Amino acid sequence: MHTTNTRRAWLKTALATTVLGLASAGAAAQDWPSKPVRIVLAIGPGSSGDTLARLIAPRLEQRWKQPVIVENKPGASGAVGTEYVVRTTDGHTLLLGSQSSILPKYTQKGLRFDPLTDLVPVRKMLNYQLVIATNGDTARQAPTLKDLVMLSKKDDKGIFLAGLGPTSAFNLTYAILNQQLGMQYSAVNFSNVSDANLSLVRNDAQFIVNNPASVKPFFANGAIVPLAAISTQRYPGFPEVPTLQEAVGYRGYLPQLWIGFFLPKGTPDAVIRRVNADLQAIFEDEAFRKEVEGKLTASVPASSPEAFAKDIREETTLWQELFKTLNIRPE
Repeated sequence: MHTTNTRRAWLKTALATTVLGLASAGAAAQDWPSKPVRIVLAIGPGSSGDTLARLIAPRLEQRWKQPVIVENKPGASGAVGTEYVVRTTDGHTLLLGSQSSILPKYTQKGLRFDPLTDLVPVRKMLNYQLVIATNGDTARQAPTLKDLVMLSKKDDKGIFLAGLGPTSAFNLTYAILNQQLGMQYSAVNFSNVSDANLSLVRNDAQFIVNNPASVKPFFANGAIVPLAAISTQRYPGFPEVPTLQEAVGYRGYLPQLWIGFFLPKGTPDAVIRRVNADLQAIFEDEAFRKEVEGKLTASVPASSPEAFAKDIREETTLWQELFKTLNIRPE
């Protein structure tokens, strides 16, 4: 009898503790945020991610009743801003990151954090369209991507890619594509997309991998000329731009650039769920979603913390294999 009563008492205590814990978690999510929230980008102003952050910040402010501040912390191909968020303990700092937040684990020596364990995926926000583009001066010599590859081989020095760092998603994307293209090139790297675009316009670099929204303003006057869509199908907004397969017969892996929200390890699950739910609610406004997709030439995918984490695990495995093939090692 004593044993039975003791067990019953233990079960009641355990149940009460569980209920109290769930109530506390719910209260934590309800009470969050209790102060201004920062959205950190590990890249400089002028990027599509920067534009996205500034589009959604006012809508998050309406829901959270707190200021939402966008901060740019570029450097080391995304590692500086990512580490900054990993080290925060205020519970109110989000990272709006991309592959460039994850890949330094495999490409940079001496990394002082592990993005796969020190960051918690919250929600994938966008899948981007990507193009390979050149400038007007170069396009007169090489009007197609095939011509640009041939041009690169006419000089021992080759031509220059306007990049964002050796381990940035843009540079790595082209390194993968170039396994088949065989272009002779070197990268000139910048801390932000705006400077990379300007270097292309000035002909300091001869080509770039970028989101069409970032370079579209230069299309009208021919300062920048798109040569190929990194896609299996032509983009609806740029139907005149051939796919890589159409341009050069490319049939390999096509990297997909994305951007999404992360929180530091240790953030309460209830807060992660709250942020994910509020981000989802924002894009349930169809007019706003279409505005974002059109302005940033991207698509808003269905997502969740679990789905985003699964995507990262699968993609990371693929990138690791590609790095072995390309002989890319931590530097």
